[in-house]
Amino acid sequence: MKPINLKIKGLNSFIETQEVDFKRLTQRGLFGIFGPTGSGKSTILDGITLALYGEIARKSTNFMNTNCNSMFVSYEFQITDKEVKRYRVDREFYRDKKTGKVRTNSAILVDITAGEQVLEDGVRSVTQRCEEIIGLNLEDFTRTVVLPQGKFSEFLKLEGKERREMLERLFNLQKYGDELSFKLALKIKEENEKANILLGELKTYEDISEEVQNQKTEELDNTKKELENSKNELKVAEETYNNAKELWELQKELIEIKNKEKSLREMEEEINSDKEKITLGESALKVWPYVENYENTLKETTAVKLEIEKLKEKLKIAEEMKNKSLEEFKQAKIKKDREIPVLKVKEQQIKEALNEKRALNILINEKNTLYGNIKTIYERLKNVKKDIETKEKNIYSLNESINIKEGKVESLKISEEFKNKVYEGFLLLKEKESITKDKTKIDNSIKSTLNNINESKKLSEILSKSLNNKEEELSKAVNQLKDLNSNCPGDQDTLLSMNKLLTEIKEKWNKYNEYIASIKKSKIDIEKLSEELKKREKFKDQLKDSLTSLKEKINNCERENLAHTLRENLKEGEVCPVCGSLDHHKENIISAELSDNLQELREEYNYVEEKFTAITGEIIQIQERLNREENNLEENTRKVKELGSDFKTYSVEELEKEFNHKYESINKYKEEKNNLEEKIRILTEEKNHMLLKYSETNSRYEHNKEQLQKLQEDLIAKNKDLKETEEKLILLKEEISVEDFLSVREEINRKEKERTLLEKEIKNHRENLKNEQVQKESLSEEYNNLNIQLKEKKTLYEEKLKLIEEKQENIISKVGTIEGLELLKDKVTNTILDIESSLEDAEKKKEEREKEFNNINNKILSCQGNLLSLQDRIIKDKEKLNQALKEEKIDSIEDVKNYYIPKEEIKKLKVKVENYNNSLAKIEGELRNLNKKINNRTLTEEEWQNIQREKEVKEEKLQHLQKLIAGLEVELKTIKEKLSVKKELLKQKQALDYKMALLSDLEKLFRGKKFVEFVAANQLKYVSMEASKILKDITGGTYGLEVDENGKFLIRDYKNGGAERDASTLSGGETFVASLALALALSSQIQLKGTAPLELFFLDEGFGTLDDNLLDVVMDSLEKIHHDRLSVGIISHVESIKNRVPVKLIVKPAEAGLGGSKVKIEVS
Repeated sequence: MKPINLKIKGLNSFIETQEVDFKRLTQRGLFGIFGPTGSGKSTILDGITLALYGEIARKSTNFMNTNCNSMFVSYEFQITDKEVKRYRVDREFYRDKKTGKVRTNSAILVDITAGEQVLEDGVRSVTQRCEEIIGLNLEDFTRTVVLPQGKFSEFLKLEGKERREMLERLFNLQKYGDELSFKLALKIKEENEKANILLGELKTYEDISEEVQNQKTEELDNTKKELENSKNELKVAEETYNNAKELWELQKELIEIKNKEKSLREMEEEINSDKEKITLGESALKVWPYVENYENTLKETTAVKLEIEKLKEKLKIAEEMKNKSLEEFKQAKIKKDREIPVLKVKEQQIKEALNEKRALNILINEKNTLYGNIKTIYERLKNVKKDIETKEKNIYSLNESINIKEGKVESLKISEEFKNKVYEGFLLLKEKESITKDKTKIDNSIKSTLNNINESKKLSEILSKSLNNKEEELSKAVNQLKDLNSNCPGDQDTLLSMNKLLTEIKEKWNKYNEYIASIKKSKIDIEKLSEELKKREKFKDQLKDSLTSLKEKINNCERENLAHTLRENLKEGEVCPVCGSLDHHKENIISAELSDNLQELREEYNYVEEKFTAITGEIIQIQERLNREENNLEENTRKVKELGSDFKTYSVEELEKEFNHKYESINKYKEEKNNLEEKIRILTEEKNHMLLKYSETNSRYEHNKEQLQKLQEDLIAKNKDLKETEEKLILLKEEISVEDFLSVREEINRKEKERTLLEKEIKNHRENLKNEQVQKESLSEEYNNLNIQLKEKKTLYEEKLKLIEEKQENIISKVGTIEGLELLKDKVTNTILDIESSLEDAEKKKEEREKEFNNINNKILSCQGNLLSLQDRIIKDKEKLNQALKEEKIDSIEDVKNYYIPKEEIKKLKVKVENYNNSLAKIEGELRNLNKKINNRTLTEEEWQNIQREKEVKEEKLQHLQKLIAGLEVELKTIKEKLSVKKELLKQKQALDYKMALLSDLEKLFRGKKFVEFVAANQLKYVSMEASKILKDITGGTYGLEVDENGKFLIRDYKNGGAERDASTLSGGETFVASLALALALSSQIQLKGTAPLELFFLDEGFGTLDDNLLDVVMDSLEKIHHDRLSVGIISHVESIKNRVPVKLIVKPAEAGLGGSKVKIEVS
């Protein structure tokens, strides 16, 4: 991935939109981001991660500037794979008004390779697509792009626990270390809890078996057969009941209808009266409209006569008012014609005077303005005159100063030839000093090299002897290891097979003991339950005998009761229901006493029956428990047989002792083997180290000899250069007669500086002189213009005074005064309006009075016409009324009024009569139908109650059997469900046992972080190979990086014959270079997860503590590693390295009142 452009707004300290052009920033390969602490340097990286992944690497959610309510990031980047692709991702954020939290508003990913094509639109989908394109998640991206230099320099030197922990963090292996062990422990604990719960659940199903299920099924089938018989009995009883119920209901209905018939017969007289009312009412109803018309016409005639009298009185009053209004109108018209013309003329004169007054006020204001302008011009003329005099003095002073300084400049001039010769002598002196220093260094190096040659020779002899001793020790240790391997007691497989056998035997003994204990318990329980069952069955038989005896007593009592009732109700001449005889000899019937305790017998029977039912249920439960125990006994006996007897030949204690002995022997063997192997490894390393050291010493001896020869040659050359320089210096001193070139050069520099300063001052004086002259000319011109303006203003002022006097005279001549013109005008106008208004009011009043008089007169004429027509109508209505009375045979209007009934009332009476007739006919029909249905049958109340009671007994029995069946079905269903659950639980236990065995093996495998160490060592191997390659490139083949068997870093020094060096022996610059190579290698390793290489990385620390010399080494290294496909960025607040970076992004911190942080690119 290669960055192209980044835009951010509202992110952390960036308030306004800021744009970073990465194309320009990375053009030289090496660039830096600089700014003080807190200015927002790291926010640039946050902007990239926020655009790509929707969050920042620091996992902060409060990344919006506190002064902003919205935020925007836009990032363009390029992916270079088989083909080059360019993308842009935009995200917008807002602050939630309620919670204040930052929320995503929108996210969009666009392919901009050729035009614009939207790939994704949505927060999650954009993040997922960015991960697919780059191939890295947020954590991997951050670890790859930002290389914290200090961590890797620390990593070079760490050992033990700290090193392992850092390896876990760098390779993201925490999930395989403590996290995995913790998860595994939790899982084992969880599975143990599951196993305990499962065993507890299985305990609750011990009494559930298929035998119990079969017994319950048989009992249910028998009860269902009994239920079918009960249903048939109930069916017969219900048929009897339904027939009796029908007869009983018909008898009740017959009584009710007879009562209704009686009530209707009582209403017959009232209905006849209503019929007569209907006949007379209908006749009166036909005549009634004629009566109403005649009476209404009489009323209207009377009303019209009264109305005519009232109107005549109103007409007289209206005529008087009309004459009065006419007189008032004539007076108002005369007044208007006489006064209005005079007032109009006066009004016009006042208006003209007002216009003159407004013009006068304008002239006065203009006069006052001109007076102020004249005064201002007088003041300005005085000031300009003073300024002109000041400028003339300044011009004179500057001319004097320029002349003096030009004389001094002339006196300080030195010839160019002399200056060049002095500078040449100064350079020769510097060259002489440099050669002398180099010569001293070479002398010291020759002495040091001679000492190194002697020391290398002595050390080579010592190392040769030590090497021989180490080879003897190593040979001895190898032979001991061979002897130990030949006497090996076994391996891990041996222990596993013994442990498997021990587990199987233990499990069988545990099951055997469990089954035997269960068999003993079942035998005891069977004995107890059998005794309890015998007692219950004996008590049940006693209850059964009691029920039979009570039932017989109740039947006898009921028979006697029925016979007694028949005897009491039997009458002479009636048919006997028993024998059918009509002749009854009551004296021959023996009278038996009725039993008074029938109810008590029934209650006692019900009580005994309840006890019988309860004891039957208890017996069934005991039988079920007895069956379960017998089944358990049989099942456990079978399981004991299935275990066999082979396991009894083994003793668990002896097997455990044998296993522990074998375990200790193998562990002792492993420990001795590991110690010997460790000793051999150490001896091998020491031997190799000595061999390498011996080789290095010999290489160093040869290298020092070559270096000595080279140093001697360099010393001869330096002596020759020194002699030539001294000769040149003597000749130059003689030529220009100068002994001390340094002091002469300093004097020349002093004069040059003084001359430069004087020339600068002269230049400034000339510029000031020019400015003063320009300003003086400008002031003179202004002075002349002001004089002209003053004359013009004075002339205009005098003209304004004359016009004011003329205007005042005109106003006085028209209205006699200048003041109060508006009031005078308003007074005249109001008088005109009052006269005109009075005339209009009088005219309106006159018209209204005339209109009122005409209206009343018209109404009188209309009423008189109505009166004539009404009188004609009275005669006609009277004739029609007499004709109608005659037709309906009614004597007078009073009779009509007496017979009159409203039409609705007549309808109601007709309905009442009709309903009565219908009801009577209906009841007579119902009586005929009921008598036909009853067909001379009878049913007494006692017979009806006996039939009901018999049906209820049958229903109760049926309900009891149904409840019993429902209970048995529920119980059977529960047994089936429990049996199914029990089978499932046994399957789960088998699967859980297998899972627990696997977890136990895994726990042994991951104990002590061995797996993490293995993965980390494997990763570190590839990282070190890549780091060594990078380190060789940076150092020009001087250094390499390796990892020993313990995962410790070693530096291979090829300058000293490939000697090994501990990382702790490296200098500051060497440490930085080595840690940089390691950081780059790790970044490359992480990038392997990505789909395309990342074409930049940032170094975010490690520069603040470097001195200038070390900084040169660092910058040289960084110059070597960047290329066309890899840019290197430095993030720092240290000013000293800013000038060493060719392209810089300067981050200026936010300032109060001036907005947020700002960025700009600077190119050296």
